[in-house]
Amino acid sequence: MKPKWLYRLESTDKDNGLWYNSRGEFCFEKGIGSLDDSCKTKLLGMGYDERYRQDGKMWFSSCSNQEDLTHWYSKKDAEELIKKGFVFTKYLAVDYVEYDMETVFLKETALERVELDFKEFFKQ
Repeated sequence: MKPKWLYRLESTDKDNGLWYNSRGEFCFEKGIGSLDDSCKTKLLGMGYDERYRQDGKMWFSSCSNQEDLTHWYSKKDAEELIKKGFVFTKYLAVDYVEYDMETVFLKETALERVELDFKEFFKQ
């Protein structure tokens, strides 16, 4: 596949995540579940989905466009998650599958990972 930049908000702690940690274990209460109910993304159902375990591999959720992350997270939500150890990132992925409103990819085959400045997403 042609390499493609993909964007996500992720924890710097492999034992934490928005809904699941790096081992696929549910950790909602430590991640996005710790935000108040004004976070619209918190209210999405994120039960087990085979798309994240295709071919026995760990696939990670992302957005194909940087701007799409601001659809899922408000500035307030992002600030709170950053305080809890989350960062905005982009990955140059080569193994990915695009779905409506989401692209899943393999971190292990990504060519590059870059942490992005929070201010790039929410310009004053």
